[in-house]
Amino acid sequence: MVVQTSRQITEIEGQYATVEGLKTHYIQAGSGSPLLILHGAAPGGSARVIYGPCIEPLAARDLAVYAPDGPGFGLTDFPSDPSVEYRIKHARAFATAMSLERYHVMGNSAGVYPALRLAMEDPRVAKVVVIAGAGVQLPVSEAAQESAREHGQVLNAYTPGLENMRQLTRGTLYRNEFVTDELVKLRYEMSVGPNYEARQARQTVGTTQSSSPITPEAIKANYKAKTLIVWGKNDPGSVIQRAYQMLEIIPDAELHAFDNCGHWPMWDQTERFVSVVADFLQDGT
Repeated sequence: MVVQTSRQITEIEGQYATVEGLKTHYIQAGSGSPLLILHGAAPGGSARVIYGPCIEPLAARDLAVYAPDGPGFGLTDFPSDPSVEYRIKHARAFATAMSLERYHVMGNSAGVYPALRLAMEDPRVAKVVVIAGAGVQLPVSEAAQESAREHGQVLNAYTPGLENMRQLTRGTLYRNEFVTDELVKLRYEMSVGPNYEARQARQTVGTTQSSSPITPEAIKANYKAKTLIVWGKNDPGSVIQRAYQMLEIIPDAELHAFDNCGHWPMWDQTERFVSVVADFLQDGT
């Protein structure tokens, strides 16, 4: 197998739709089974930044990929309500605006909780892919909790700047050869201006209106979607112990862990990530 040593961020032109009254930017590629992609909430988070190298390869595997920028991220308008609950509401409304009668959903990092909630609350959801995120009440070790706290402190300490973003991205990816000027510049551009203001608003709301993690009891009682859990073995902020704990709690789930991989498997292990995810989603069982 030839290991690719570069990454191509998709150049597909974005589109706009009005969703929940917000001008919402999204990338659409391919045809086939609809896949709604939800990105994380780290500085510079957006569909093109986080999923950039895998959108077209996934579309080439008979998937209709819908990759929106969430409210207050990327090129989508800044909402009056910066809460996670509104982000979930917006994602569901986006699926409706795209006329998705049946769809898969994939979430990374802070996008995991909305993905799981959609699976529990929206009967249109078929399968779910969760990537290196929280959202479920897990009995993780003190060391894992401390790692998550330290990661959160690094993210919260970010102030816009190209070199600051370069260092932040080196902590996100395991393979530093993929921390290119192109990625750093794009992620930086998505972290400034209204997006920086939106991030500050989310941090303020998060201290008073944060959503409670989904309990194991709620998962076992209400969660029916077949689920793929994807993790990077070398993720410092969301340690792999969380993946095994999530596997124990979510029924009918399977886990795929990548070595030499940090918080964004879609970047560190693009080819294998696409293969694993597409095979899971296209499997008729």
